[in-house]
Amino acid sequence: DAINQYLAIVDAGKISAPLYYNIANSYYRLGYLSNSILYYERALKVDPSYIDAQENLKIAHSSVLDNIESVPDFILITWITNIKNSLTSNSWAVITLILLFVLLGLLLMFRLMPTIKARKTSFVLACVVFVLSVSTFSFALSVKKDALSEDSAIVMLPVSSSKSSPDANSKSLFILHEGTKISILDELGSWIKIELSDGRQGWMPLNDVEII
Repeated sequence: DAINQYLAIVDAGKISAPLYYNIANSYYRLGYLSNSILYYERALKVDPSYIDAQENLKIAHSSVLDNIESVPDFILITWITNIKNSLTSNSWAVITLILLFVLLGLLLMFRLMPTIKARKTSFVLACVVFVLSVSTFSFALSVKKDALSEDSAIVMLPVSSSKSSPDANSKSLFILHEGTKISILDELGSWIKIELSDGRQGWMPLNDVEII
């Protein structure tokens, strides 16, 4: 009953991270693993900094049969991604606006300060704030882009086979189980080309997955 009420709210267009989180919790309590992971992931698309959704997603992932090792990213990329996902798109946008006001104030100080030392200080600070504002604006755009993207999905069937080509009669490459997250590289008719976190690729029927 709770799920039906929550989904009715989603159908009405009133989407939020806590709403998706509650749907995920309800599915998890009922034992629907793939649905719970799907909605935890959707909650994190809306708000990547949602700690409760992150922790519950880890618990749900522990029940997934496919234990796929991820290819590690360069440490600097991981660090930047973690910073970017620490806030929502709106939060980064607000920070950007605040930094722009600070930048304006520093530029006024640069023009109005009577001493050379004060002008140099305000100019250096203005350069730093400008770089920070560009970074936070980039984070806001990136988080928003991630929220609107449809390039990842969750396997919904208990067992699904990945094929070498978009053909049911083609060679099976590997088996995936419900709850596994995949990246979508391409789409051809009712088939999608997928990639796993360990780099393996294949084709799957679109009906076997649900877009996050």
